[in-house]
Amino acid sequence: MAHLAVCLAASLVAGVGLGGCAAQRPSLTPRQLGELREHEVQQLRTEVVVLSAKVVRRMQAEQDEAEAARARGETPEPPTLDVLAISGGGDWGAFGAGVLRGWRKLQGADAMPQFDVVTGVSTGALIAPFAFLGDDSSIEQIVNLYSNPRDSWIELRDLFVFLPWRQSFMSTEGLRGDVEAQLSPEMIQRIAGEAAKGRSLLIGTTNLDLGTTRVWRLGEETRRVSSAEDAERVYDILMASAAIPGVFPPVVIDGALYVDGGVTSNVLLGANLRADESIVGSWRRTFPGRPMPRMRFWIIVNNTLADEPSIVKPTWPSITSKSLLVSTRSATRAMLQAFLLQAELLRRTEGVEIEARFLQVPDDFKPPVEGSFQAPTMRELVRLGEELGSDPQNWRTALRQYEAREIPSDEPAQSGR
Repeated sequence: MAHLAVCLAASLVAGVGLGGCAAQRPSLTPRQLGELREHEVQQLRTEVVVLSAKVVRRMQAEQDEAEAARARGETPEPPTLDVLAISGGGDWGAFGAGVLRGWRKLQGADAMPQFDVVTGVSTGALIAPFAFLGDDSSIEQIVNLYSNPRDSWIELRDLFVFLPWRQSFMSTEGLRGDVEAQLSPEMIQRIAGEAAKGRSLLIGTTNLDLGTTRVWRLGEETRRVSSAEDAERVYDILMASAAIPGVFPPVVIDGALYVDGGVTSNVLLGANLRADESIVGSWRRTFPGRPMPRMRFWIIVNNTLADEPSIVKPTWPSITSKSLLVSTRSATRAMLQAFLLQAELLRRTEGVEIEARFLQVPDDFKPPVEGSFQAPTMRELVRLGEELGSDPQNWRTALRQYEAREIPSDEPAQSGR
């Protein structure tokens, strides 16, 4: 297996590079690719087990500390595991940045907690490191980034982007430069310090060669950073998670080709709360009979969840855009529904103290201007997110049905983009 991985890496490195006109790709048999895929899937399972054990140790320490405080006659807050998951959504990630800003304004029991685990996918991956740090300065940095998009973020490569050997329409050099400027080496070291305390920062990407999800423990990656060159790997992972296929260039990491994590999962939560390798399963296996601390899952959806009917223009940009939106929203709804139901079952049938809430872009939101990465739209999304995030009543615990939506009879059907 190690030989196959080396072959994959060597084949890519030996090529002319993804930016060349005839980028070489490794020549592997279906059997070899199948073995690589099985290895990747097993690695993901191992990562889940390792993460669950790490979280359980942190929960145990907090529970022991609370019990010791009660023994001293104190009344500590009940230990709570807080998990934040930030979805994909492209430029609509501005909504998530705004939610964090509004949430930071709350005090007391409604205040934004220090999250034990933060996960991010695509645009959510770019927000996640700042949410992980969670202080006012970090939140304002990500709000500033999403409030001031630049033309260089989605710069057309050249007039030859339609040639079949080109990797993407757009270049992300400008976006990457701004992300690097905001997520400074000092901030990376702060993330490493928090990770050393047992907190976890996870980023979801898609291994396009193998068609599998790859979850990166970014907190552990930052702990290996000792120079500017080492930090490049951190930025590579973030940009890979946000690399919309065909639009933004893929990223090669350790010889494999990675693209947007939303291709395989638009929200990184874990498929089964009741599995043996889950946090719940790991706790029960490690501490049989011992009550679990309270768990709270917070999910920020940087998109609407309803598919508004519209007349799609018969052009490939309109067809592709609408198809991707419908596919992503459908998958996100299905994932949310399954996760919320699992949490409810655990709470009702097994007595687990668990809460799962989500906050989304309202279904009636209309961008003030057409186009992607437009400053007026992104600033309006920041404002809207801040407004909703500042009121704890806006977090929802159940999905309403989207299948039976009607268009008011006095409104004409709108043409889609």
